[in-house]
Amino acid sequence: MRKMSLLAVAVCLFSQGVYAVSIPVKSRYDNRMQTQTYNALDVTEIKLKDGFGTAILFDNDERIVDMASGFSDGWEFKDTANVIYIKPIALEVEGSEGEKVTFEPEVKKWDTNLLVMTTKRNYVFDLVLVDDVKKVSYQVNFRYPEEERKQVQKRAKQAKEITEQEQIESALQKVQAPKNWDFSMKVRKGSETIAPDYAYDDGLFTYLGFARDKTFPAVFLLEGKQESLLNTHVKEDGRYQALVIQKTAEKFVLRSGDKVVGIFNGSYGKNPTSYKTTVSDEITRDVVGE
Repeated sequence: MRKMSLLAVAVCLFSQGVYAVSIPVKSRYDNRMQTQTYNALDVTEIKLKDGFGTAILFDNDERIVDMASGFSDGWEFKDTANVIYIKPIALEVEGSEGEKVTFEPEVKKWDTNLLVMTTKRNYVFDLVLVDDVKKVSYQVNFRYPEEERKQVQKRAKQAKEITEQEQIESALQKVQAPKNWDFSMKVRKGSETIAPDYAYDDGLFTYLGFARDKTFPAVFLLEGKQESLLNTHVKEDGRYQALVIQKTAEKFVLRSGDKVVGIFNGSYGKNPTSYKTTVSDEITRDVVGE
């Protein structure tokens, strides 16, 4: 007999587990504001009351595709974007003599289920009518731990990529490329605002450093009496902005309106630097197929 009793208890507990519903967690600020963790295998219980509406909120980028209920005549369902609004309604039927008979929502008799399909997930609900307004779910917000975990991983990956890129840039900046500082200049009167604060070249490019309150001039290559416009770009250099001339030369002319500055490279051609595809021991170049 004792064995039978234990078996009966086990069967009872197992049966309860099979039909157990998932109850949303109440907010510590207001019991009627609730949160539910999404589980595709869970049935979520929503408690409602006659005369009160309930909102169910899904993921922000989720959109409702379809809904079905076992007792749709006794409930009103409205949806917009990622929100469903639910409330119990009176049931109106035709009597035996053709008259209209109305049945108001009644506890236990109005209980039903609701099936929801969205663009991302499926949901199953038990809708339970209650008398006590304190038990009602005014709003149920779904949260998605798996989605949150993926977002955390995505942000971590992005942060790692940014860090790696910063490390690469830092490593490149640490490269001790030979610098030629043997530069001089002649400044036309009134042209001080386009005169660089420093100048050097690394054998490949020429760098003119300007304080941030100065004006970037156009740069020309001076060969004999001929001037030709050169390509440049700007590089941040601490308190300065460096105007990078994409070549080295003996003479440059800087112009901006009537302002003129001559730049002279005193060591041009004395220590030419050969081009290298990799200029840092910390950075390697991988070629696909090698």
